[in-house]
Amino acid sequence: MTTYLYINGRFLTQPMTGVERYAYNICKAMAALHQSFTIVCPKAPVHQDYDVSDLNIVHYGIGNSHFWEQCVLPFFFIGKKKYLVVSFTGLGSILIGHKMMTIHDLAFLKNPSWYSRTYYWYYRLMTPLAVKTSQHILTVSEFSKSEILRFYPFLKGEKISVVYNAIDRQLFRPLNSELVKGDLQSPGSERFVLCVSSIDPRKNFARLIEACQGLTDAKLYIVGKNNREFSQQKELDTTSEHIHFLGKVSDNELVRLYNQAACFVFPSLYEGFGLPPLEAMACGCPVLVSDIPVEHEVCGDAAIYFNPLESNDILHTIKQYLNNADVIREKMRQKGYENIMRFSWEKSAEVLMKIISDNRK
Repeated sequence: MTTYLYINGRFLTQPMTGVERYAYNICKAMAALHQSFTIVCPKAPVHQDYDVSDLNIVHYGIGNSHFWEQCVLPFFFIGKKKYLVVSFTGLGSILIGHKMMTIHDLAFLKNPSWYSRTYYWYYRLMTPLAVKTSQHILTVSEFSKSEILRFYPFLKGEKISVVYNAIDRQLFRPLNSELVKGDLQSPGSERFVLCVSSIDPRKNFARLIEACQGLTDAKLYIVGKNNREFSQQKELDTTSEHIHFLGKVSDNELVRLYNQAACFVFPSLYEGFGLPPLEAMACGCPVLVSDIPVEHEVCGDAAIYFNPLESNDILHTIKQYLNNADVIREKMRQKGYENIMRFSWEKSAEVLMKIISDNRK
């Protein structure tokens, strides 16, 4: 009797941010490779961000919160004997034993002050329970795997597998000059440095903004929105006319911004992977990132690195690039194009399908 694959589909009722994008694209890639599976989704409507026309979806139960995931979803599997449930965006139900879960990062353990108390204590208590009741753990980088082993030493390395993030190279791509000139949710057409991220403490916006107060020949555009799961930050100083918050923008607007930017800067203090640098590279935008282990794993020699704890170094690195852009921009663009070829959703889906096959035995 074949073990049938189910996906925890709670993510489809939520807007598409980082972890939801991972879940969605992995599912789309598996479907394209003719992997048979069913997504079990709450009865709440599928969010407009997702095209699910080629996905097999079953709606079940009431609600679409953590309660649905922990207490309602397990009832779907009563009477089913041969099944495996995969959760791509987090814990999954601790009441389901035949499951795999995904840990994108352990930032809440690295620095609890970055998160709200409710979020911190929920994941602090529930994550080890979910880990202990899972057949296998997925994560998105070798760095995150090392963090999981550090924080949960009872786990063995062979129980954790890395399935990388990737990007949609049909969406994130260089645009011709006419498309780049299209309408933007931006103040103008001046030279600018771009940053894309959720607005939360570990993304290090305070230091980036402090650094960019010293920019005189370029502006800073920040794309992103606040998330209630993160702890409240002090008001960011945005009094400078050189700094503009654009909020959340559409994917097409984001692609245009990547294409227009003089460079992309990513000052994060901690990541499990970090997709925006790859999105920028795919659009031909030179990338400046934090000198942290995971960014070396993801960006390799296709980025310029700076110390994220030093505002002066962030400013110096940006200025150094802008002053030498005519000389190094094309070389960085080419290195970026080469680097993104290491990551694709098809490759990740193939790796995942091998892991699933091994766990069905």
